[in-house]
Amino acid sequence: MSQPLSPLASRIARQVAAAEGKRILVADLFAAALEHDLSLVGDPAARARFRQALDELVSASLITLPAAASRSAWDAIIEPPLPVRVTRVDGESARPAVRPGPRVWPSALEAAGWIASRADEHAVLERIARWLRDNPAPVQVPIGERSAELFGDEKALGRFRKTRLFISGALTLDLLACYDPPLPFASQHVPGVGPVILLVTENLATYTSFLAAARGLDTASRPDLHVAWGVGGSFEQSVLSIPLLDPLPRYVRYFGDLDLAGLRIAARAARQAAKADLPPVLPATACYRFLLEGPANWRRPDDSNDAGQPDYADACAWLPPALSPRAAQLLASGKKIAQEHLGLRVLLREPVLVAGLAS
Repeated sequence: MSQPLSPLASRIARQVAAAEGKRILVADLFAAALEHDLSLVGDPAARARFRQALDELVSASLITLPAAASRSAWDAIIEPPLPVRVTRVDGESARPAVRPGPRVWPSALEAAGWIASRADEHAVLERIARWLRDNPAPVQVPIGERSAELFGDEKALGRFRKTRLFISGALTLDLLACYDPPLPFASQHVPGVGPVILLVTENLATYTSFLAAARGLDTASRPDLHVAWGVGGSFEQSVLSIPLLDPLPRYVRYFGDLDLAGLRIAARAARQAAKADLPPVLPATACYRFLLEGPANWRRPDDSNDAGQPDYADACAWLPPALSPRAAQLLASGKKIAQEHLGLRVLLREPVLVAGLAS
């Protein structure tokens, strides 16, 4: 028998059921929860209690959440992350016509077995149970390969990750000995002297110019560089590809737009690198200083800065102390500075901007 919903989850469920469309803004649900439950007002744990209530509705097959990998579908500024929208599960999809009989699952699948109540969920667990039995010491492989092995469909696991068996944490990629392959870098190695450095730029134009400027330096004085294009926000994942570079860099210098989105990319990539015990992701300090010291007409409205009043100091904490207050002031003004203002002509005129990456 399924667990009864908590009072907060029951209230949200009623609002979800009464909504006109199937996709409901979580901000509306949260506002209604604050209005009807005064115990949430001023409670530091209110956000966590609300997320727990959403997870209850997912487990009850009343709503689905966006894919965890979709950064635009989640508000992750404050922990725990909240989805921007939820989708109501309507009609018979929430209530199977035939409930599977009791089943004793292997210990690794016990948690998933408690959640699984539909025939399709039991079918997934049956395949995994057989695979676990036949593969006591599996080799870690990319998720697409494991999906093809388990289900004959290389994309099946990607779909299953959006279901409650994975969202609840009962099933994980670690359990299935697979992983999301890191996005590769678009990078080129420019040999030089000193420790190997990886320079990552957010945008393509800046990558192209730094690569040309580095190649133009005298080989006896230029740093030993990998020059890479981070492809915008993709760097948050491709940072995990650092171990694939040869020679391996000692540290990373990152240079992106001076805007809220760009600084969040840098900070998140730095946390990813630290968590994975990779070389540290450090700011290309001289390049950011160049942007901050530029003329006023470089400052333009920041389209990424639409999150109300975030903690700009926190977003800028990745920068060195000499620059972070000025960057926070820029963000608080609603403005940004594009990295393209530091272009090829500047790099050729001031080669220290490339040579100084090693300092």
